[in-house]
Amino acid sequence: MSKGKKVFFGILALGIAGAVWFYYRWRQEDFMPSNENMVTINFLNAEKPIFLRAKIWGISGNHQEIVLSESNKAAADKAIDYIFYTSNVYYKTDDSGTITLYAPESSISEPTNKFSDVIVKLESLKSADEMKDYEMNYQKYGLKKISVYN
Repeated sequence: MSKGKKVFFGILALGIAGAVWFYYRWRQEDFMPSNENMVTINFLNAEKPIFLRAKIWGISGNHQEIVLSESNKAAADKAIDYIFYTSNVYYKTDDSGTITLYAPESSISEPTNKFSDVIVKLESLKSADEMKDYEMNYQKYGLKKISVYN
């Protein structure tokens, strides 16, 4: 085998080994860190709490998801969880076991199976002006915010 072919195959082997290493490194959690915030909400008339989780992940942080769930599992389930594909959701609770959530209309995914112990009300924010108003004044409206950012 000529010297040129040996060099070519050596470089090719190193390239393949590097690609395999990068692929396995890419899949590790610490290489693409995620940021997750969680709020546990307890109601007097509900047997168990509900969970509001906000998560951002991906190389450029372009995957954003806020989930309202009756379970504390890491993955969202479209059949039983309310999923919001946005960076912020505003909410309020009351003593009667109701949670009201305010989110951009296009970001809301409702489950097919509704919650059993808690009443969930969704308020759609329809325009950019409305979303900006809630971002600036949510505390004035008596709301709390969960965000994918700290």
